[in-house]
Amino acid sequence: MKSNKISFVGKKLILLTLLTGSLFAQNQKMQIFKPVTSTCPQSWLDDMKTQVDDVQITTLRDIKGLKFQIGVPREIQSCNTSIIDDYIFEGNVPAKAIKDFFKAIPKNSIGISLPAYENDKEIKTVYVIFEDKTYKEFGKY
Repeated sequence: MKSNKISFVGKKLILLTLLTGSLFAQNQKMQIFKPVTSTCPQSWLDDMKTQVDDVQITTLRDIKGLKFQIGVPREIQSCNTSIIDDYIFEGNVPAKAIKDFFKAIPKNSIGISLPAYENDKEIKTVYVIFEDKTYKEFGKY
């Protein structure tokens, strides 16, 4: 006789499927701005495409002008600048850091950054950027 109940293993598979899905809200759009001479790793771009419903990549000649205009402090700039829901994600910010940011957006923040000098480190420090162009550590990833 078959049972209509879902087995423990079946429940674990369903939960795993739900947890490995998109980290961000559905129907979000991510606009990635990268310089003409970008060295952004394809693995990071591919990861973002699996996490966000709509990823658009735009190549710019004057990316430094964009960074200045939107308020990314020079000390924590990186290769690319992304925007999701009017928030800035500077550099190759780990998906987990973006998820953590959206879980509890810090007051007066405009986004987070993984500075270029953090890219090659095993444990990376991500910084939160505030409206007044100051920043502080957000977390280690």
